Parts: sequence; C-alpha cells; structure tokens
Amino acid sequence: MTASAFSIAISFALALSCSLSAQTSATWQGGKPDCTTEWNCPSNWSGGRVPDEFTQVIIPSGKQFYPVIKCASTPIDALLMESGSTLAIQAGANLSILGETGRFDGFTIFGQIRNDGTLEIGEAVKEGTAFLKQVEGNGIVISPTAGVDTLARRW
Repeated sequence: MTASAFSIAISFALALSCSLSAQTSATWQGGKPDCTTEWNCPSNWSGGRVPDEFTQVIIPSGKQFYPVIKCASTPIDALLMESGSTLAIQAGANLSILGETGRFDGFTIFGQIRNDGTLEIGEAVKEGTAFLKQVEGNGIVISPTAGVDTLARRW
C-alpha cells in the first residue's frame, strides 16, 4: 500500500468513526444511588456514559427522578423530551444544544424545562414558538436564530 493510499484509508476510517459517533443516543434512566438526579452521573444514562456533543439525548416520561444540571455540562447534539418529563438547569449551570445532525430538529420538547441557568441553542437548531411555552424560569436562552446577532432572552 502506498503512503497516499494509506493516508486516504486512514482519513476514511476517521470520517466513518466520527460519523458513527455522531449517531449515538443516551436515554435518561435516573434514580441511581448517591446521584438520583445528577446529569453528570454516568450510571443515570443508558450505556453508562454522560452525553456529549455527539449524543442525541432522550428524556422519557414516567420516571421518578429527572435530570438536574448543576454546573456547566458538555454540549449535546440534540434533545428529545417526552410529555410529562422535566429537565432543570440550575443557576450558574448551562446546557448547549448544537443540533448539527438534524435529529429531533435539534430539540423536540413535549416536557418542561426549568431554566435558571443558561440554555444555548446552536445555529442548526430550528427554534419554534412551541418551544417557548416549554421553558420557564429566570435563566437565559441564547439563540442566534432569534435575530442577526446572538440574543439573550429572559423569561
């Protein structure tokens, strides 16, 4: 194999790896001892790892414990919240939704977000007015789609 063919093969393998990473999902389990509502507790997530920028997050309904973000978290790709589910972002904490894969249109929220921190919505996310009804609290929502420049809005 020539050096150039080897280089192409390595590039293809890395691209495939990144593509496969972008398609991971994590479903909230919650209720694990000593970290019942901790977003950053790996055992609260299917697969045993905290969501990252390549993850589509699913927060199902019918759980006894729902996630609470208490500090800065890793950005996620997308968020799907089923009806009756909740997510809390505490003061000083933040959640960034990148929406780069287009899954769930970046986010699909049928549950309720209590935002007392910062919720950042990436450029790729399709923000609709229905979303605004699902977010409450004293936090900031940062969205570049709300205007020419990034806007911070308080509800």
